[in-house]
Amino acid sequence: MIDYLLFAIYKVFKFVVLLLPKFLVKLFLDTLSSFIYLVNKEHKKYAKLNLDLVYADTITEKRKQEIIKNSYKNLVYNLYEFIENPSLNLEQLEQKITVENEQVILNAIKDDRKVILVSAHYGNWEYITSYISLKYKPTTMVGRDMNNKYFNEDMENNRNKHNSEMLSKAKSAKGLIKALKNGRMIGLATDQHIDPKKGVIIDFLGQKASQVDSSARLAIKFDAVIIPVFFVLNDFRNYTIKFHDKIEAKEFEGENQIQNIIQKEADAMSKQILDKPDLWFWQHRRYKEFHKKMYE
Repeated sequence: MIDYLLFAIYKVFKFVVLLLPKFLVKLFLDTLSSFIYLVNKEHKKYAKLNLDLVYADTITEKRKQEIIKNSYKNLVYNLYEFIENPSLNLEQLEQKITVENEQVILNAIKDDRKVILVSAHYGNWEYITSYISLKYKPTTMVGRDMNNKYFNEDMENNRNKHNSEMLSKAKSAKGLIKALKNGRMIGLATDQHIDPKKGVIIDFLGQKASQVDSSARLAIKFDAVIIPVFFVLNDFRNYTIKFHDKIEAKEFEGENQIQNIIQKEADAMSKQILDKPDLWFWQHRRYKEFHKKMYE
């Protein structure tokens, strides 16, 4: 009953934000993000701990709080985009988007390469399931099922539009292999903590962390090209999609091939986050494998 009630509230929220003029939507979302920043003490604490670990005293306390506030704003804007984008066609999406270094993905498609897009929980990563799938090639992503079945069904319906496909994280291995075999691109957000037994230890934002290694293993198996891509928020309903230079698995052949590939991915993520840290999801316990007590 509670799950359904929460979903009903969400549906009302969805109806309202799609009906309101855009300037009022922005005002509402900015207010909502400020409220969440004030009340969400646990995750705000995690964000501050992560910022202290990464930046120490190289930036001011005021700047750290500004980053946290903007991170919440980015998440709320993401929610709006998640609601709005399924109803938009490619032409309408392109009105909100500028693309940088596009030739990287165009060359990969022209050369008939299998493509693995890697990203982070940064900016609006959900654009892989909308703009990327419509503009370039059908795309398959991996996501964690939500506990609320009503939200989960709605999320799946939204994500599975625009030529995109969403796989449950628990059953993704075979699905990703099938997608590559069928000529689909796959998209992975790989910046969150994982059990080191299921990945590798890398340097992330100057700190040791664990990271999933499935992108490297798939790239080696299928001779796929890995392309880091990030969706940078400029303003409300205005984004820049940045493709970074491709990563070729064969260039890292040797004993530590997987480790070195994932480190290269992590370097691309770190570079983008440090360039504009306000858009990363600082609120998760990224470093709990090596700083577990820090989050207690």
